[in-house]
Amino acid sequence: MSDIFTLKFEYKGHPHIVEVETAHQTYKTVYKVVIEEHEIVYEPDEEGFVRAISSKPMHDHLNTVDVGLLHHVAELIVQHIQ
Repeated sequence: MSDIFTLKFEYKGHPHIVEVETAHQTYKTVYKVVIEEHEIVYEPDEEGFVRAISSKPMHDHLNTVDVGLLHHVAELIVQHIQ
C-alpha cells in the first residue's frame, strides 16, 4: 500500500513542487521522490530522521543535485509525517 502527498516550498528563491510516494515495506516506510530528474528514496535512520538514497550513483548523472536541497526535502518529509 502506498500513499502520495505533495510538498510545496521555496528553496534558494526557486519554487518547488515535489510529489512524495509513501511505500510501506515489511519493516519500514520509505518515501520516494524525484528531485531534479533524480529518483531519490528517503528511508528512516536510527535517530528518527530520514536519509536520502539515490537509485544510481550521483556521479553517473549529468546534473548533480544540490545536497542542501536533499536535506531540505528530508526535513519537510519529517515535518509532514510527525
